[in-house]
Amino acid sequence: MLAALSNRRFLAYLIAAALSDGGYWIAAIAQGWLVVGLTNSPFWLGAVAAVTQLPFLLFSLAGGDLADRFDRRAVVAINNGLIAAIALVTAVLVANGTISVWWLLGLGFAAGTINALEHPVDRAWLYDLVEGRELGSSIALSSLEWSIARTVGPALGGIAIATIGIAAGYAAYAALTLPIGILALVLRSGSRQPQTSGGTATQPAQLRAIVVFSVFSATFTIGVTPYIALLPDIARNGFGADAQLYGLMAATGGAGAIVGGLGLALAGNVRRKGRLVPIASFAGAALLALFTHVHALVPALLILGAMGTVDTLMYSLANTYVQECSGDAQRGRANAIFSLAFLGGIPVGSFLLGALAARVGTDSALTVSATAACVAAVFFWFGAPRARELG
Repeated sequence: MLAALSNRRFLAYLIAAALSDGGYWIAAIAQGWLVVGLTNSPFWLGAVAAVTQLPFLLFSLAGGDLADRFDRRAVVAINNGLIAAIALVTAVLVANGTISVWWLLGLGFAAGTINALEHPVDRAWLYDLVEGRELGSSIALSSLEWSIARTVGPALGGIAIATIGIAAGYAAYAALTLPIGILALVLRSGSRQPQTSGGTATQPAQLRAIVVFSVFSATFTIGVTPYIALLPDIARNGFGADAQLYGLMAATGGAGAIVGGLGLALAGNVRRKGRLVPIASFAGAALLALFTHVHALVPALLILGAMGTVDTLMYSLANTYVQECSGDAQRGRANAIFSLAFLGGIPVGSFLLGALAARVGTDSALTVSATAACVAAVFFWFGAPRARELG
């Protein structure tokens, strides 16, 4: 971990990313509470979350092509500038009272498109910054940064929207996402620029493993991760929570994610990632099923913390698996396949869970999705031994 932090380029990236991600979570808390206030409907919570994440299904592969063909720093800078502009427009609409769920759908899709294009670029840029060294620790530290942002952001967001207003959450996101764009303009990567040919190629067997592994990872983000989108409904209608308590519940998951990220960062290069990921997926699904049967606040917070830990383990280990299995010449495209499956699964799960929750209730919907994710983990373990043993 210390070796990764000694890289000044990577350390600067972590700080700027922490600000941007903190702003993202502040805005996410504002959005969830805004949708509940406008509609009081789990369907619309799931729909807005799904539309925001839908571009990962549509444009992730295009983002991988950007990463391999163009200057990654320029793409990161432009995309973060556009995200700031969208967040500022949303803040203005909220402040003057003209916001509606339809505006949220449109602006969410626009922001999601930019994020979908940037994610493979950002992952490949991180590899450039560390020059492929201490990759496991670097990705774990990046996940730890995200986890800290996921803890601090919701807590600050809950306080902000309760005291200043929902528009403040979006305004904060607009301001906090700018530093990483500026950094991309002034920070030089340590490795060569992306190229269209040459470099180490991804072998066919490795590519097949990446595809199979990514498809399995999608079952986690379809069946388990969307509980975050329904958390405002759970907090308000299940626990009678106000905005601050909702922020605390979301932050508790982030605190658990910090534990997972710190543990991975200290562990360094974890072996047998292909085995650990399905175990983590099964554990996360089991925790979600348990959460649906707990209606006391303290046990619920403990479970949310444990689920946050699993979230970080899943993403960090899975992303490191893909990075290590891919060659230099196709690194952006390999990350795009992973983004398409892992992050693209979120809108599918959010929409399906939102629709199912509107019919049978949130707890029943989450129980069904958790059961499906458990089955998928068992199926991958026994049905894909090559992909399981490669990482």
